[in-house]
Amino acid sequence: MITETPYSYEFLWNQVELGYKNIRKEKLKKLVEGFLFNEEVRKEVERLKDYKGRNYRGGVLERTASLVSLSLCIYDNYPEIDIDRLLTAIILSGLCSIYSKKECFEKVKEYPEIVPFLFKKKRRKPAVEIYIYDQLFKMDNGIFLRLRKNLIKKD
Repeated sequence: MITETPYSYEFLWNQVELGYKNIRKEKLKKLVEGFLFNEEVRKEVERLKDYKGRNYRGGVLERTASLVSLSLCIYDNYPEIDIDRLLTAIILSGLCSIYSKKECFEKVKEYPEIVPFLFKKKRRKPAVEIYIYDQLFKMDNGIFLRLRKNLIKKD
């Protein structure tokens, strides 16, 4: 049974930071900075498990890094999408995991372009980016679970 991510934390943070560097809208970049470069947030995120699949220490960070990478790949093929909103939402979905939903909402409520990603009850008319966001989570989790299942069979 895995108790910690097999990836180095430095590698995972580099992946997340690559997503951050690809955010061009200054307002969204500043929002992400407030979380991403806070050492307390980083320490807490490194400890968090992703109970949907990566149920081990560093699981949330690993999932976030994976989703950032997938979103950048999709953007290569669909440059019309608003990658700034998508990357911001993906990064915050991981980093905001250390807070309660209410606390997270208080931190992002001034960003109406991001709120619907993180809080489904705030969605009205889903944008293509929200569709991609939801599907990336499903795809990443499905891939991870199938790979893990195959690894268990081989052992």
